[in-house]
Amino acid sequence: MGIGAAALLATGGMATAVAQDGGSGQEARGVKASSKANAKYAYAHATWKWKGAGSTGKVKVYVNDQDCNGYSAYAWMQFRRATGQTVDGDNYYWNSDSLCKGKGQTRQGPRFSDDFNVTHGRVVVCQSDWGPDTCKYGKWHRNPKA
Repeated sequence: MGIGAAALLATGGMATAVAQDGGSGQEARGVKASSKANAKYAYAHATWKWKGAGSTGKVKVYVNDQDCNGYSAYAWMQFRRATGQTVDGDNYYWNSDSLCKGKGQTRQGPRFSDDFNVTHGRVVVCQSDWGPDTCKYGKWHRNPKA
């Protein structure tokens, strides 16, 4: 037991001390997270688990092109560092316009890892129309491990 945990036990903070020592098992399982972005032309939903202060497990992203306007829809992940800087994930998840108004597509993406604490994550959905910014941003999900 670390010095901090011993001090917490001495002051009656037993539950906190057990959680800091990893006795709850939460670190091994990860904490579930999700984000949704909904635009009139497309919808995206992402799920992942926070694995640590700067990392996630594999990300699962669902994208559905909803308007069949000739432009495909795509989504990607964004993460916010403790410094306030926003970092984009490396992968784009597409739903081709040829598959519009169907069941959409779900893809498994890689884990995300950063050298800094990552405080939040969200999904972004866009339309590939090469015009003004058509992206819609999902709500940030807070990383309880950061």
